[in-house]
Amino acid sequence: MVSAVETFPLESALPDGGYGTAKAPGDRRVATLVKVTTSDGVHGWGESFGPPRRVAPFLAEFGAALLGQPVAVRENRLLDTLSTGYHHTTGGPHVAALSGLDIALWDAQARTFGVPVGDLLGGRLRESVAAYASSGYVTPGRDLGELRAVLARNAAEGFRAVKIKIGLSPAEDRARTQVAREVFGDTGLVMVDYNTNATAASARRSIERLHDLDPYWVEEPVPPHDHAGYRELRAAATARALPPLAGGEALYTRYGFREPIAGRQLDIVQPDVAKCGGFTEAQAIRAMAAAWNLRLSPHCWGTGVAQAATLQLLSAVPDVPYGAGTGEPLIFEFDRGHNPLREGVLTDPIRPAAGGRAEIPSGPGLGVSVDEAWVRAHRLEEHSVAVRR
Repeated sequence: MVSAVETFPLESALPDGGYGTAKAPGDRRVATLVKVTTSDGVHGWGESFGPPRRVAPFLAEFGAALLGQPVAVRENRLLDTLSTGYHHTTGGPHVAALSGLDIALWDAQARTFGVPVGDLLGGRLRESVAAYASSGYVTPGRDLGELRAVLARNAAEGFRAVKIKIGLSPAEDRARTQVAREVFGDTGLVMVDYNTNATAASARRSIERLHDLDPYWVEEPVPPHDHAGYRELRAAATARALPPLAGGEALYTRYGFREPIAGRQLDIVQPDVAKCGGFTEAQAIRAMAAAWNLRLSPHCWGTGVAQAATLQLLSAVPDVPYGAGTGEPLIFEFDRGHNPLREGVLTDPIRPAAGGRAEIPSGPGLGVSVDEAWVRAHRLEEHSVAVRR
């Protein structure tokens, strides 16, 4: 049974004006960690995506409702909350709050059994995965020399794949992608991310100018609600052999992913475990993607807790639509932007492994240890929640 829920809203200002996307600049990194304690004294940790001040009220409500409830009952509780609260929609900070709690419950149960979460998700199939550097952010100066230096550092870390931010203009998008291609060479993978800063028409003009640079995928060219725009771009990609379309980081729960998957608007499905509904909904989304023969590549842009959760999810993803010895690899998004929270929350932070890979933690639960003293020292106390039975 759940005996206590405690939350740790975190925020860190970024130096030198920060960085962001073509859509919006960012001057800080944020996250909210969630700690669940069971009646057996086991602790489980999760993470909720989004601004802590918006997520905190939902965590207070949902955390109190968890007290005295079985750790193992997750799917019914999450779906029932969405069903009875249908006026609040199936996406937003309340689902991010549910996501952190869900991750913490899975972590607590896996620790109770003394196994990694991946064992409960269907069984660990791999000990490591390929990784790409999530990098090339838009900085205030938008300087190509600065971009080249950042990507060179990523390559020096051993990464053989990189994702950069574009969506500025067709000319600037090409120039930024050209830099990435030059740094990572002909054999490296280069992904481009518009962060929805385009219409279908402007995205098509930009994507066509990138064709000879061979992007591995094109991410979020238009907003998630623009289903017609995705269909238009998907048709153009098929007709002109343009790069695959990826998206899903801004979608919530199985309901948000249903139309994009069933309508084959995406080639690569990208749920974020810290906002889509935790492991419970990520598993449902994974199964839907497999049913429509689509690739899965989760979004991950949080602290070490979100990284560990994403890696546990990837550890148990079946090889479909490919066999074990062929096809496109599963690939982990390894954020390389400045974020003191990312490494600060763990006693032993997750680091890039040799050969451009990420090792999947093998310990119980998420497989990592939270530095609770650090987390307590850095939390926003006025937005923290602590409820006990």
